[in-house]
Amino acid sequence: MVSPRLSPAPAASQDATNLAGKAVIISGGTTGIGRATAQLLAAAGARVFVFGRHEQDIHQTVGGAAGECHGTVADQSKQEDVERVFREADERIGGCDILINNAAVSGGSVFDKRIADIRYTLDANLFGYLACTHEALERMKSKGPGGMRGHIVNVGSMSADLREPEGDIYVATKAAIQAFSESLRKTANKQGIRVTLIEPGAVATPIQEKSPEEEQTKLEKMEMLFPEDIARCIHYCITQPQRCDVVAVQIRPLKQLI
Repeated sequence: MVSPRLSPAPAASQDATNLAGKAVIISGGTTGIGRATAQLLAAAGARVFVFGRHEQDIHQTVGGAAGECHGTVADQSKQEDVERVFREADERIGGCDILINNAAVSGGSVFDKRIADIRYTLDANLFGYLACTHEALERMKSKGPGGMRGHIVNVGSMSADLREPEGDIYVATKAAIQAFSESLRKTANKQGIRVTLIEPGAVATPIQEKSPEEEQTKLEKMEMLFPEDIARCIHYCITQPQRCDVVAVQIRPLKQLI
């Protein structure tokens, strides 16, 4: 029952809840969280475009989608690849209404990594997010005032706060994504563009570098999440009414120790 002091929400404010026809680009959309999200959003009627570094993974994502889903091989650590991805997305799904920055690689520690490896992790995990965001914003800003102008979802990690030992390179990139998201939102919201930071705990994805047996044990003990758990979280965030901006979500396994 609507309070007599409040008017019913106007229908226009509900536009964001409908994903049908929305153009969604997902980095790292070929495995783990990215694949689960791509397939969920395609089933919900979105026009999805994914990219990743391995062609076979792209085929598995696109082939398993119950809806419109396209993909291309690209490495977001390379500016030319990012620019090409967005040009292809313009042609195949009509631009970018929603960007899901998700691709990342594990980093290890500066104690035992070569400078070239450190540089690649920084480029993939941080530069890639900024470069994709830059391209997405160019398309979102062109939509003009009013209505749903866009949504940026940055998949970070609870490592930004937990700061585990022996993972200082990865932690540094995820702490940077946390800060980037908070600062970007303060500018983007003024233009009708929403920004959401999602920080998962342990998830059964290739970045965990665990055997299938180890993953299964942790899943059974509720010490690890399924990629689909994060996909549903992303779906929730991007389908809230336009007046709502889900700023940040931390989602972790019930019994994860750290």
